[in-house]
Amino acid sequence: MNILYFSPIYWDDLKQRPQHLAEELAKMPGIHITFVEPSISILNSIARHNSDYKKREYTVDDNLKIFRPSGSLRLPRSFEGLDIFHWNQWFEKRQLQDLVSSADIIWLGSPVFYPLIKHINNKKIVFDRMDDYVFLTNNALMKKLLKKWELELLENADLVISTSDPLHKHSQTFNKQSCVVKNAVDTAILNINVDSLVTSELRRLKHEGYHIFGYVGAIDHWFDIEMIKAITEFDERFIVCLVGRNNLAYHFEHHNRIRYFEPVPKSEIGAIIEAFDVCLYPFLRNSDRIDTINPVKIYEYLSLNKVILAVESEETRGLNQEGIYLYNSLEEVREFLIDLDALHPPFYDQEQLENFIVNNNWEARAKTIMELLIKEFQ
Repeated sequence: MNILYFSPIYWDDLKQRPQHLAEELAKMPGIHITFVEPSISILNSIARHNSDYKKREYTVDDNLKIFRPSGSLRLPRSFEGLDIFHWNQWFEKRQLQDLVSSADIIWLGSPVFYPLIKHINNKKIVFDRMDDYVFLTNNALMKKLLKKWELELLENADLVISTSDPLHKHSQTFNKQSCVVKNAVDTAILNINVDSLVTSELRRLKHEGYHIFGYVGAIDHWFDIEMIKAITEFDERFIVCLVGRNNLAYHFEHHNRIRYFEPVPKSEIGAIIEAFDVCLYPFLRNSDRIDTINPVKIYEYLSLNKVILAVESEETRGLNQEGIYLYNSLEEVREFLIDLDALHPPFYDQEQLENFIVNNNWEARAKTIMELLIKEFQ
């Protein structure tokens, strides 16, 4: 089975669902994966003073290859709403012709790729609906295009795999061949014997008597800054540690009880989470869109058996797991902080923890997906 796997994330980026699933599927007998990275427009490369627009391809192993089409003749995708003759897609389609021809299944990790393959009629199309893509961007042009492409893809895919129950319910209104395969634990983060500047700083703070609340992940327009500030203002012994790319204009460095760190290698994440006293999932509750997010971050926290303070959503509520303390308001956050010593971790013993990891790691998710592919397409 040859799978042409279009990913919205680059292979060498912080490892997420696309890389994990491609890697696990490629380990299975008889499966070959070509992992297609998004092309980078030449204008983007010029602006950033790099040569990333160039084509790249290399082999990970016999069953997994990486391919990035050249973006040398492509403008940014947001212009495609004005491109009535589809010239912006022509060169990319040409580079993908042979790969498309040899594929049994075309896997799309984002609707942004749909225009590249919508003319293909003799291939099985899988849409891995990882997120509410329209919600994730603030670009008005891209919002409009993504909404259009996603609707077309939902209607025409042979199989839609959603990561959350709300996304699945929505998918079913357009495509009856829909199912749910949620996010998972990356077992690589379980190695906590890794030292870093972040862990050194956290050890120092603990030694000085501080209680560490922490979050690891992207910081963007869905992030609840007021919740973070409420923790730091509640008690002078409380410190919030944030690790990840900050896409907001807010300067966390100016707050004396917030420690902000740039993104770190994935190998350091487990040790950092292990150093937290309480792990945070501080997303804004100002939109129903948060209900569509199956929080991979919480799977990471759970795999290290950490106390979790998380905003209530359909997905966090659906985890139905002890040790996850859900809130809907800053007042409810403060109530948990009052009785902080009463909060207990999710799992009472090692056996419970190991059962959770075995049933919720990426290998388990890939096996579920392969069963679906065999059932639907063979």
